[in-house]
Amino acid sequence: ANVQTSVSNLVAFTRAYGAFSDNADQTGSVSAGTAMVFNSTDVADGVTLASNSHLVVPNDGIYNLQFSAQILNFTSAEDNVTIWFALNGNAIPATASIAEVPTKHGTSPGAYIMTVNILQALAAGDYIQLKWLSETGNSVIATAPAGTSPAHPTSPSLIVTATFVSAFPG
Repeated sequence: ANVQTSVSNLVAFTRAYGAFSDNADQTGSVSAGTAMVFNSTDVADGVTLASNSHLVVPNDGIYNLQFSAQILNFTSAEDNVTIWFALNGNAIPATASIAEVPTKHGTSPGAYIMTVNILQALAAGDYIQLKWLSETGNSVIATAPAGTSPAHPTSPSLIVTATFVSAFPG
């Protein structure tokens, strides 16, 4: 009985994951990081979404954190967008990524997809956020509707995943 309980606990422990997305446009700030929000839990077991922007982990350990953000610029000026991870509301050092979003082309917006992957040590109950800012304020994290000609699915503005990788050694 004790062996079965231990195996069940181990299986539950290693299943912690979550994938979340947003299908709305998000605007940022030029002066302070804005928390990105999610309106859909795509699949999850253990990792939960709280306050629309907090990814809460259930167990101590190392987690693989990934995001993909679709960034659009509707102006004639390039824009630098910075996105970073925050742990319990505080920026995680060395996680900021900066992308130059191109200008619009005629009536089509300039587009850039930023994707980043990190490994991060977390404690049970910690929460992760994605924060961002736009240097000029001209860029948005934007969704795109499904297309019919040619056919393609909806493109979420933001996708994030958190997957338990390993317990702490020793």
